[in-house]
Amino acid sequence: MLISYKMQNNILHNRLIYSPFLTYLLGGILGTSLNLIITIYSYSFFKINPYVSFFLGMIFNLLFNHAYYYLVFVNKEIRLKTPIYIQLFLYLVIAIAGAFVLWLFMNLFKLEFIHAIILLIIILSLLSSIFIKISAFSSSVFAHTEYAEIKDSYYDDLTDKKKSSRFRSWYHSSRFGRLGELVYKNYQPSMKIADLGCGNCLWNKNFLPVTGVDINGEMLKWAQQNKYLSKYIVTKDLAKTTLPSKAFDIVIMSETLEHILNLEEVLAEVRRIIKDDGTFIITVPYDFFFGPFFILFNLNCVYMGFLRGSKYHRLRCGHINHFTKKRLRNLLKENGFGLIGLSVVNYLLLYATAKKA
Repeated sequence: MLISYKMQNNILHNRLIYSPFLTYLLGGILGTSLNLIITIYSYSFFKINPYVSFFLGMIFNLLFNHAYYYLVFVNKEIRLKTPIYIQLFLYLVIAIAGAFVLWLFMNLFKLEFIHAIILLIIILSLLSSIFIKISAFSSSVFAHTEYAEIKDSYYDDLTDKKKSSRFRSWYHSSRFGRLGELVYKNYQPSMKIADLGCGNCLWNKNFLPVTGVDINGEMLKWAQQNKYLSKYIVTKDLAKTTLPSKAFDIVIMSETLEHILNLEEVLAEVRRIIKDDGTFIITVPYDFFFGPFFILFNLNCVYMGFLRGSKYHRLRCGHINHFTKKRLRNLLKENGFGLIGLSVVNYLLLYATAKKA
C-alpha cells in the first residue's frame, strides 16, 4: 500500500509541469504592473485625482488577479468559495482602503506620489501573498499522499507535551477525550463500531472493539498493537471500505470530512455500512472565515510547513471543506442523514450525532 502511494505521489508531482511558485509570482508581477500603469496613466495623462487613480489601479489589479488565479489555479478541491458578490464587495473595500492609505502617505508622511504608490503596492503585495497562500493552496490529493507516509505514532506524539507544543497537546488531547465521551454515551455492550479515517484512534481509551479504516497502514498497525483497534482495513478511498452492509451500530468520522474530495460517495458508504437505527458520530473543525480555528490553523500551517519543513502542513493538511453548523447540517441532510445533536466545542470544533433520515 505504501509503495502504491509513493508511485501515485510521483505521478501527481510529474503532472505539475509549471512551478506553482513561479506561476504565482508571474501573476503578482503582472497584477502589480497593471496597477502601476493604470494609476500613473490616469494621473499623468488624464489628470485624475491621485487617490481616484490609485483606486482604479487597485480595482483593475484585483479583478485581473481574480481572473488569473481562477484560470491558473482552478481546482475542484477548493470548496465553499466566497460568493462572487462578496468577493467584489471586498475588492471594493480593499481599493478604497488603499486609496485612503495613499492619502495618509502623501499628507502625513509627505511622500511624493510616485514614491507613495510604489511603497504602498509593495506592502499590499506582501499582504495579498499571505492571504492567498493561506486560503487557496490546499490539496486533498497531495495531502493524502503525504499523510499515507506519516509515522505510525503521529497522533499519539501530538498529545505528548514533550513532543508537541502545549497548545497542540491540549487541543488533540481535548478532542480525543470529548469524542470518547460522546461515543461512550451512545455505546451499549455488544455494539459494533467502525471508525473511518481513524488514524491512531486515540479516543478509545476504554479499548472498545473498534474496526478502523484509514489510508495510513502504519498508524492502523500501531493502533491495533496498542489495543485502540481490534481490527483494521487499509484503503486509499474511504468510499470503498469493503466493510459489510448494515453491520455497525456506530460509525465515527472525526476530523475527516474536511479532507474528503468525494464527500457524497463517502457518506453513501457510511449509509451502507451503518444499521438502520445506528448512530453516525461526526466531528469537524468549526472553520468559518477568520474564526478562531481559521486563524490558529493557518498560523500553525505556516509555522509547521514553512519553518519546520512539513510538506503535509504546506498543503494545509488537505483541508478543502470548511464547515459551519449550517453547512454540516445541510451536507448531512442532502446525503440522507438527520442531525440529532450538534454542539460547538472550545469555539474550534463541531461535534454532531446523526441518524439515517
